[in-house]
Amino acid sequence: MRHSALLLLLFLCSAIVGSAQQTTTARTAELTITTENDNYNFTKQDRYYSNGLFVKYQWLANNKQPAKLAQKLHRIEAGQMIFNPYLNRRSLEQVLEKQDRPYAGWLYGSYGQTNVYHNSSVLQWDVVAGVVGPAAGGKAVQTNYHKLIGLYKIYGWENQVNNEPGLNASLRYYHPLAVAKNVSLHAAGKAMLGNTFTNAAAGLLFKTGKMDAETETAYWTGRLGRNSKQNYHRQEFVFFLEPMLMAQAYNATVQGPLFSKNKGTYTSPLNPFIYIIKTGFSVSGPVIGFSAYYHFKQREAKSMIQPQEVYGAFAISVRFR
Repeated sequence: MRHSALLLLLFLCSAIVGSAQQTTTARTAELTITTENDNYNFTKQDRYYSNGLFVKYQWLANNKQPAKLAQKLHRIEAGQMIFNPYLNRRSLEQVLEKQDRPYAGWLYGSYGQTNVYHNSSVLQWDVVAGVVGPAAGGKAVQTNYHKLIGLYKIYGWENQVNNEPGLNASLRYYHPLAVAKNVSLHAAGKAMLGNTFTNAAAGLLFKTGKMDAETETAYWTGRLGRNSKQNYHRQEFVFFLEPMLMAQAYNATVQGPLFSKNKGTYTSPLNPFIYIIKTGFSVSGPVIGFSAYYHFKQREAKSMIQPQEVYGAFAISVRFR
């Protein structure tokens, strides 16, 4: 598995470098596919945040923007997230005896915008609608995937949280503290409000590498609307580190449906404050982009056996005219 991931990474990086020679035409839309999984840290375990798959499409706004706004992007996204307890194999009796968080699936679609300002600040918002519980399809996706690739049998999905439609809004703001050539530091604030997730977080975002200006970097999808001759770097490489402290008010994947008395067979109390550290890199050419990162996250439920969870992610983006 390690060798396959390395070969895939080398292939993607080669494709990104080669894409610089393919066109000088400006691109106005971008499709990104992201996969997140705790197995990307090579533990061969499905626990806590087990798997996420997301498809995102972004495009440039056509209408005239205010002078202070460098770029405005529209965004639609669809995704699924799957959550498991610490132990989910061996036997149903052993799994349920040691269960330390609920099984849960979250299936959603969203619309949002990214606004990048000339002063290097960034504002992002999304409106999210979805469903948590059996209707999210977490059990079917995980069990059938394990059968397909010959992994162990999953036990315990009988103890997932119950169904509830979810409506949520999220807001993210990055305020520049120090911006120089090939390095930047932002103060970061995030908040989410709804019946599925309600939380707020604050921290920092540090970026460095061979990168374009904040208004043009691929990190903020800033290469849309620009051809390869307009970009400062034809290939961009960015290392990023984002530590955050989060206050949690509600999480339906842990506590069950907010507006239902019957929340499920098993639910867990939330940790009110947790830390989240996201770190990784992105590499981008004019047409193709690739990123890889890890999340180090303190246990979100008080009942969880492990003090933190670690999961990795890979994303590939393709830009269109």
